[in-house]
Amino acid sequence: MLEYKQVSFAYEGKAGRLSALDGLSFSVPASSSAAVIGPSGCGKSTALLLAAGLLAPNGGEVLIDGKRLAHPRLQSALILQDFGLLPWKTVYENAALGLEVRRTPAPDRRRRATQALAQVGLEAFANSYPRELSGGMRQRLALARVLALDVDLMLMDEPLSALDLLLRESMQDLLLTLWRQRHYTQLLVTHSVEEAVFLGQRIVVMSPRPGKVAAVIDNVGAAQPNYRRHPDFFIRCQEVRETLARHSRAT
Repeated sequence: MLEYKQVSFAYEGKAGRLSALDGLSFSVPASSSAAVIGPSGCGKSTALLLAAGLLAPNGGEVLIDGKRLAHPRLQSALILQDFGLLPWKTVYENAALGLEVRRTPAPDRRRRATQALAQVGLEAFANSYPRELSGGMRQRLALARVLALDVDLMLMDEPLSALDLLLRESMQDLLLTLWRQRHYTQLLVTHSVEEAVFLGQRIVVMSPRPGKVAAVIDNVGAAQPNYRRHPDFFIRCQEVRETLARHSRAT
């Protein structure tokens, strides 16, 4: 569904031109879950912004369903590290925000936002504000806002990085459940080897900046509820670590 073809991107700043990506090429099949991992500054977040249509490549192209992406599309969703919640709006209002932007009729908006909150276990907090929620609950609210939109492409930029280990694993389980229920295509950027291996059926390892694909690791056991306890999980984690270390030394 999603394909990067020889994508290059550079930022222009006072210090000059900074190349973030150089010839990035990989694909994510429809309804699959992929993870991108690599050293800090290698262009992982830039790759997501390109897939969301918020940036345009300097070279190459990003394709969705075989068509060149030229602008943001309504069927794609992007969740950032800070979740993008509006503190002055209630939990319900945050969940319904995307529907409001799309000018969805009020009755349909309420139904879909309420269903999404119920799906992530936040229906009892509809009238609360983000500041009254825990970190995990704020993450679930960000997911509810996306689920209300019924998207076909989910892009996530380290959405669980601020959570403690147990809560992070619980949220990974929720991401897995929602993906299996909704069948959208999922692309997750993470610094966590374990998270990449648990959620990514395909793991894209990126090189240091300017980022390109160092390796693509097929991970057929991923996205299964009990995968963390399977011997293949530990083998794949070791493979990803060795791949990261090998390409780091190569630079």
